[in-house]
Amino acid sequence: MHFAKSRLAAAFLVLLFSIACDRKSTYEWHTFEPSDGTFSVSLPGDGVEVDRPTKSVTGGSFISHAFEIRASKDAVYGCSWWEDASRPKDETDEQILDRARDSGLSGTDAKLLSENKITLQGHPGRDVRAIARGNAAYDNRLVVVGNRLYTLLVIDQSGKHDSDSIGKFFNSLQFR
Repeated sequence: MHFAKSRLAAAFLVLLFSIACDRKSTYEWHTFEPSDGTFSVSLPGDGVEVDRPTKSVTGGSFISHAFEIRASKDAVYGCSWWEDASRPKDETDEQILDRARDSGLSGTDAKLLSENKITLQGHPGRDVRAIARGNAAYDNRLVVVGNRLYTLLVIDQSGKHDSDSIGKFFNSLQFR
């Protein structure tokens, strides 16, 4: 009888442990909108808006705007947008997306796993999945809207692609 009780207790502990290890991330989502009101996006936590002077690959400079969130000890979410006035006038949306993809991957030493062309509210974009430096999971949505490029980026140092949270984040982007 004692042996059966201890086996039952051990089985219960294994079940609890497996449930705890398999839990999905639960975040408190907040909607953010920049001061110009051109879009909104939901992020998992309280964000910080950051403006950074940035050098363009074409030689000019511009201000990159971002909402940044550390959602957990491993996962960072960010939404950045900018207009690069120095970019060549004949550059196509596909060339902009190619350059943004390549720049993002090289900046994190990432290896491309998949890339899908998307259209978001009539605007061309890409979903990029990769493995970055240190086996970090890398998910990036790039969208061109007129002269502006938007990038929604999730980097998770645990190496897990939390598809539910990434999907919620990516699908929350709404242009006005």
